[in-house]
Amino acid sequence: MRKAYLWLMGALLLAFTAQAVSAAPVPGTILGYHVVRSGETLFCIGRAYGVDPWAIAWQNGIVHPGRIYPGMRLAIPAVYMALPPGPTCTPQFGVPSYPPGCICGAYYTIVYGDTLTGIGLRFGVTPWRIAECNGIYNLHYIRAGDTLCIPSP
Repeated sequence: MRKAYLWLMGALLLAFTAQAVSAAPVPGTILGYHVVRSGETLFCIGRAYGVDPWAIAWQNGIVHPGRIYPGMRLAIPAVYMALPPGPTCTPQFGVPSYPPGCICGAYYTIVYGDTLTGIGLRFGVTPWRIAECNGIYNLHYIRAGDTLCIPSP
């Protein structure tokens, strides 16, 4: 039992290390800089720019991702990644990047009671297309306050 536990822990450590190493940005590919505000997390910042939060941590020498503080100036590397839904920070530069083929015709901030189907009907786009362009894996799980890229029909 103990041997299996140690093997599992080693495999998990290797997986997390491999993820951090593969997310290493190429020097000189900084999209811009983000100043951390109160309540922001690396995942919230990553969603704002469509960037891997682990790459942001690596780029800025952050060993403990939970330890970012208001006022910190973070370099945002060009390591794009579709993240699961969750809180999204307000971008402080440029326009967020979305997967290829998704040209944002509009941006929409989700309010309480919205559904992807209702938003899709409002803009004439299928809910599946909105989900694809925003990296949403569960069509029934969106959060009020998040901003969506509404693709051109």
